[in-house]
Amino acid sequence: MAPRKERPRIIKAPQGLRQRAVNYKTGFDLNLSDELRARIEATILESKDEFSTEVLDKLREMRRLAKEAEDDEFQRIFILSTITDLAFDVKGMGGTFGFPLLTHLAKSLHDFMAKLALPNDRQFEVISIHIDALYVVLARGISGTGGKLEQELLAGLRLAVEKTQDLIE
Repeated sequence: MAPRKERPRIIKAPQGLRQRAVNYKTGFDLNLSDELRARIEATILESKDEFSTEVLDKLREMRRLAKEAEDDEFQRIFILSTITDLAFDVKGMGGTFGFPLLTHLAKSLHDFMAKLALPNDRQFEVISIHIDALYVVLARGISGTGGKLEQELLAGLRLAVEKTQDLIE
């Protein structure tokens, strides 16, 4: 005999919790004034500056680690997980702040590195190219998907990943 299914219950949040969730005392009216809209936009711009600084710090760390391991194949084992984690962070941050191209590049790097055990020279070069491409996107402030050149770059990286991916399996 099949177990009897209970109907789902909807539990309403207490009024106090609802008021805190929408910032009852200092919350925003749904009809935004020009002044309020300007304050919101300023906050977003300020966050984007923090975003750029934080991403730049992560890219510097990636580049530093890559430089350390450039000529020492054994050292690559130790940097692999750190660069993978940093790429994952950049991927999430790019999507949050409207930098889809940065997200695509960081995802490509993250996915590629997640499959590697010990990158050979060709695979390591693909990692370095990804890091350089991330730098360019951030430095140029490319907040959209980019133009023809950027799409060609993505296609080229996909091809490089595919060619070096065969060496993994």
